[in-house]
Amino acid sequence: MYKICLALILNSVIYYVKCEPKILIDNDAGADDAMAIFLALLNEKHYDGPKLVGLTTGNGNTNENNVYINNQRILKVAKRQDVPIYRGSKASLVTTPYAGDYFGLDGLGDIDEVHTDLVPAAKQDAVSALIELSKTHKGQLTVITLGALTNIALAITLDPNFLGRIKHLYVGAGHIHNDEVPDAEFNAHMDVEAYHIIGKHATPEKVTILPFSQVMTHLNLSRQWREEVFGAINSDIVKTQNLYERINLPKSDRWQALDPAVVALVVRPELVEEYKYAKNDIVLCGDKRGQNTNTFVEKDDANVRVIYSIKMEEYKQYLIDLFSSDGK
Repeated sequence: MYKICLALILNSVIYYVKCEPKILIDNDAGADDAMAIFLALLNEKHYDGPKLVGLTTGNGNTNENNVYINNQRILKVAKRQDVPIYRGSKASLVTTPYAGDYFGLDGLGDIDEVHTDLVPAAKQDAVSALIELSKTHKGQLTVITLGALTNIALAITLDPNFLGRIKHLYVGAGHIHNDEVPDAEFNAHMDVEAYHIIGKHATPEKVTILPFSQVMTHLNLSRQWREEVFGAINSDIVKTQNLYERINLPKSDRWQALDPAVVALVVRPELVEEYKYAKNDIVLCGDKRGQNTNTFVEKDDANVRVIYSIKMEEYKQYLIDLFSSDGK
């Protein structure tokens, strides 16, 4: 009887581990990515949130070599060097735009942060890891993209069943265009062809997009709140995050951060005010290359679900509560 009970307990533990939600963050390691990764790790630690099973890197806010080093630095600060880093794309599929240095030349505020004993990247490359992890955690893995979509597009191209195996793909990219946001959004523009590939394979059951235009509209927070309220939290992670954002924060009196918003809405979907369904794609040629096309439709006619509006006050409180938890 004892052996039977023990076996049942062990089987229950194994079943729980297998069914535990997992997330993977594909990123280009600017300061906004750093906050998003910190958020995922703190949510896992303090709120028993989804387990972060990997980071995949790509060219974007800075070159991929810097992105890799920045991922090492972020995990060191978070004391989570158990999370594997899989190195990915160094260029876009067709044309690689100039990214600029919005967050500094190194992507993390050019603070000359020095860390020793950084854990090297996994031997497996990002695309192979995405495919393998989608099999290992079939139906349980949520992939979150915070930069160009190159790695994901390659995974879909090499393995057409990739999207079918993962639980969901969340894309932080693009705009719902209007007179106030006529230009191409950074992440979408960084690899236009990759965005197009995902749009062609997407279904609303598998792909949700958070356009930056919706963050600009619904999470249009003040720089003062970012610096004097959130930035005053007494924790090592927030103090480091403040340094990472020391170059970009003075550029505007507003604070509109796409990447942490994406991760927050994945792990706390109750922060979403409204979803809509859409036929969503991107312009490949001409003067409007990189601009998104978007028509809201019924679910049966859609290829993606769009996070249309967000509960701003609840989001702000979530950030304060979560990041304060690490300072206690």
